[in-house]
Amino acid sequence: MDLYRLGIKFFAAGERIRPAEFIPIFHEWIQKQAFENHLLIDVHNYSHIHEGPGILLVAHQGNFSIDMTDDRMGLLYYRKQPVETLTEIIKPAVEGCRLLENDPRLRDRLRFHTDEVLVVTNDRLLAPNNDETFSTFEPRLSSALNQVLGKTFKLSRISDDPKERLTIRAVTITVRG
Repeated sequence: MDLYRLGIKFFAAGERIRPAEFIPIFHEWIQKQAFENHLLIDVHNYSHIHEGPGILLVAHQGNFSIDMTDDRMGLLYYRKQPVETLTEIIKPAVEGCRLLENDPRLRDRLRFHTDEVLVVTNDRLLAPNNDETFSTFEPRLSSALNQVLGKTFKLSRISDDPKERLTIRAVTITVRG
């Protein structure tokens, strides 16, 4: 499966931050070209859309957004260009979380969970929302998450509705000893 049109979302913890606070940070990322192998282009404010993309940072390779879907704020990275491995999709999202957590304007107010991740396929042709696609994709995604985050995850489909995009919830497995 040559799937690369994926979104990965890390959920935010801490106090609720107004989406507009991310606009100057994203503009600064553009000025500094803060991500390796990404051409950062523009910022759009969609915070007026209920449970929408919030603040969107457009890049040639993929888009970053402060996503508000299901009233759960998080950083969502959607890959638009082909990659060799799934880790190349996860790493920019993790880096974006790290940059936001360390930004002096947000420090001590924002943290991202790495024990729950949402992965959304954005290609219904290559990745229809069915058992076969999930079974094929699950071991690759599980391995990539483990490689980047150093944790073992249990993956499950959010919905089995074929009209919906394949969306996978990954939650860390707690080992009791």
